[in-house]
Amino acid sequence: MTDTPARTNRSGLRFGTKLVLILAGLVAALQVAGWLTVQVAVRNSIDQQLSDNLELGARVWGRLHEGQQRQLLERVAVLADDFGFKEAIATQDAPTLRSLLESANTRIGASHGAILAPDGTVLAARLPSDGALPQAGIADRVAEARIAGFSSGVIALDGEAVSYALVPVFAPDLVGWLALGQSFGATEVEEIGEVTGLVPSVLIGESSEVWSTRFGAWSASAIDAAALATNAATMPLHRNDEALDPAVGLRLSAAETTAVYLVLEADRERAMTPYAQLQNQILGLSLGAALLAMFAAFLIGRRVSGPVGLLARAAERIRQGEYATPLAVRGDDEFAELAGAFNAMQKGIAEREERIVFQSGHDALTALPNRERALILLGERLADDQLPRGALALLDLRRFREVNDLLGHGHGDLALVEVARRLREVVRDGDLVARIGGDEFLLGLWGLDAATAEQRARALVKSLGAAMEINGTPLRLDADLGLVPFQRDESGGLPDARTLLRRAEIALGLAKHEGRTVSLYREGSDEQHLRQLAIVGELRGAIDGHQFELAYQPKVDIAGRQVRHVEALLRWTHPELGRIGPDEFIPLAERAGLVTLLTRWVLERACLDMAAWRSAGFEHGVAINLSAIDLADADLAQVILSAVRRHVVPASAIIVEVTESAVLADLDQAIATLEALRAEGIRVSVDDFGTGQSSLAQLKRLPADELKIDKSFVLQLAPGSDDERIVESIVRLGHALGLKIVAEGVETADGLGVLANLRCDVAQGYFFSRPLAVNALLPWLREHADGITKEARP
Repeated sequence: MTDTPARTNRSGLRFGTKLVLILAGLVAALQVAGWLTVQVAVRNSIDQQLSDNLELGARVWGRLHEGQQRQLLERVAVLADDFGFKEAIATQDAPTLRSLLESANTRIGASHGAILAPDGTVLAARLPSDGALPQAGIADRVAEARIAGFSSGVIALDGEAVSYALVPVFAPDLVGWLALGQSFGATEVEEIGEVTGLVPSVLIGESSEVWSTRFGAWSASAIDAAALATNAATMPLHRNDEALDPAVGLRLSAAETTAVYLVLEADRERAMTPYAQLQNQILGLSLGAALLAMFAAFLIGRRVSGPVGLLARAAERIRQGEYATPLAVRGDDEFAELAGAFNAMQKGIAEREERIVFQSGHDALTALPNRERALILLGERLADDQLPRGALALLDLRRFREVNDLLGHGHGDLALVEVARRLREVVRDGDLVARIGGDEFLLGLWGLDAATAEQRARALVKSLGAAMEINGTPLRLDADLGLVPFQRDESGGLPDARTLLRRAEIALGLAKHEGRTVSLYREGSDEQHLRQLAIVGELRGAIDGHQFELAYQPKVDIAGRQVRHVEALLRWTHPELGRIGPDEFIPLAERAGLVTLLTRWVLERACLDMAAWRSAGFEHGVAINLSAIDLADADLAQVILSAVRRHVVPASAIIVEVTESAVLADLDQAIATLEALRAEGIRVSVDDFGTGQSSLAQLKRLPADELKIDKSFVLQLAPGSDDERIVESIVRLGHALGLKIVAEGVETADGLGVLANLRCDVAQGYFFSRPLAVNALLPWLREHADGITKEARP
């Protein structure tokens, strides 16, 4: 038997299969390596994109925050430049200042506010909580404002972030500081989040180691709090911790104050979302056929690296502030969608940034330049050597508040838009048209002489006065216009922008006061305006500084030639300005809200003097003048009675003199006040009668005891004159109503004779005596105790 070699049966794979498997494994390995490479490239690109987004977010926030601060500063500056606001701050009356802060909250939404003295001392403050302002922080802000002209930014108050603006108040010198603020966080976080797609939060350092999140979801516990306490202006966060999303902290508050940070966090998961489907497709293709996988790997490699690089380069361009170059969008796949979304984001950021820049210098309703932008444009035009002359016009719509009250603010806004349109149509190309207030418009008319500018101004007003239709409602708007022509002086210079604007405001005030449609600036009005500001600023100090005194002019019974009353006349002698007449300071006191203080001083002083001369044996009463503002005071009767009781003089010895115009300002309130005075025994005299607009029906309603004929009818009174007939009519009318008649301004014996023949009751004037100081009044009364038989001037 023969042995045969045994064959080994191997169950191994064939070469072809191995080759296929090797090739397939090689391709699979290549695909896996490629897929991993794509994963790393995507992650690196996302990391770079997130970093770029953070830098872009910080840049956008800087511009957005700058615009918000500028708008707040503009609104606060407008309030501080308001004439009534300056006057109120100059008084340093705490209730008035608190009222101003409440008004500021209503007008511009300033929930936080403070009014400071020139040295930084807090005069009044308004805080939502009961907290106090940090004096050290205030001193630093005031010091900053002294150098820069203002201070603005973000501070922490009572654990809350507050955006503030601090500006000086001049009248004309520095009379104080106005600081207003708004709660910071909610609106800003929402807006920056919408613009950039980042996740914002606001952090406040309650101490060097304790931080709290006021808005947003980011937690300071995620990092070492000491890093934030380093006071760096910009600080990358989470850079070395891949488990956390990258973030950047932006210091909002000053280094020496409580730290307030805006944290911008980039959401890695959100950024990765557009790539998720792409990764799944790559993985699926890796499991396909070898040739197709190799071909697909080649295509995918190109498809992945190209768009990611384009996105990274585009993000770098955006980080540098370039928004004009869009990504090319090819096809309709996910990369095309991502490129389209990136382009939309780039366009949205560019539009928002452009809108922020535009809104910071323009009125949102009319798209005209606002006040600050107008001043910049005006300054640039005045600096042009090619401008020889021109005119600045300030236009104010009459009774525009009534349009809002009657038709609503929607109609009012449309009316303002129509006014802006008409102004643009009337002026020439290149002329300035701006809206600088609610119903105030500023126009710069370049290259016109004074006569042509006045003609153009009247044409402007006439154009605005033409009928308009707002939502089917007919409407006609009248306007007042102040015009300031200007031209280069001998040295070739022009007034600066703010000087011209101030002069335009003065001219506008003249137009309103004089009832003229167009009023030109008058040389010297600046000095008069500054004098008025000085007088208003000195009024309160003059009261406290005993600069006022009373003079008394006798009122003589014509029939018996006996003195029954004297009229108290207020006199002011300023140590620097000299004698200031009541015709000048009384209207200013009324506008500044100080006339009630003057009236109470006069009441107190007159009662004190009357008590002194009654102790000397003279039973004469005193007549005291009241203004329209006094008549609106429901406590006036109690104030007078308190002074009467305090000095132990009878109420029946007091006569209050009120003008027709003061009574007609609020007839019902005036009647109620005068009736309350008469109920206490105080007599009422209607002063300056004959110059007002009261009707017989109104005169019949007035609770008066006497009529005082205006001196314009008495100064030249002579037999047979028109004045005699007018006075006769007033005497008969007054006697028919049971009133006593007083004539002021008697200066001649002929005039006194006419009054006696007409049976006028009382006369007053230089024929008897000029106003006398209290120390000269008693000797005069003693000299004429038995009556006045002839001209009795001292």
